[in-house]
Amino acid sequence: MARNFEAKVISRVRRKHEYKKIVIIVLIAAVLQFALVESVLVFNGRSDKETATDFLIILGAGLKGEIPSPILYGRLEAGVNYLQKYPGTKVVVSGGQGRGEDITEAQAMYKYLVSKGIAEDRILIEDRSTSTMENFTYSKRLIEQNTGKSVSEVTFVTSNFHVFRAKMLADRNNLKSYAISCKTPVSVTIQLYIREYMALIKSFVVDR
Repeated sequence: MARNFEAKVISRVRRKHEYKKIVIIVLIAAVLQFALVESVLVFNGRSDKETATDFLIILGAGLKGEIPSPILYGRLEAGVNYLQKYPGTKVVVSGGQGRGEDITEAQAMYKYLVSKGIAEDRILIEDRSTSTMENFTYSKRLIEQNTGKSVSEVTFVTSNFHVFRAKMLADRNNLKSYAISCKTPVSVTIQLYIREYMALIKSFVVDR
């Protein structure tokens, strides 16, 4: 009896120890995977070599009422700089209306570009999208409707944390893309890189 009881106790201790080892291994693997993905986001967050393309897409970001957030402001400034260098390029402002926004992101971007001297006839408004995949899908469709031709190459503007996923989704829309990367405000950098980790997993699986 005593020996049987002792054997059961030893077996339970061993099982408990094995469970702890498995949990620790899973946690370590999760941390390493998170660190790897974040490294990929950081390393691939730089701009590509600047290339003149027929169309520029500025990807939307949040508004405060009708006012561009610091993130969207950075994207717009980068877009203006590019459009001033390449007067033959047209631009798609891409973004629908989110929570807490009084107008669509595309409308706010349109107003900003016009205020900076970008001619209205250079701007196409894509105001339906609610995700990065839709940004590219709807923008490509709008460009082709506007030109009557297939489009295969674009430049896009987004934030550094978002470049890797944006290029992946542009590719899934059969678009060769050149990224213009904008810095993320320091105050929200960690928060947005963590959020982008989750968004990348979702896009990798769902956005086809």
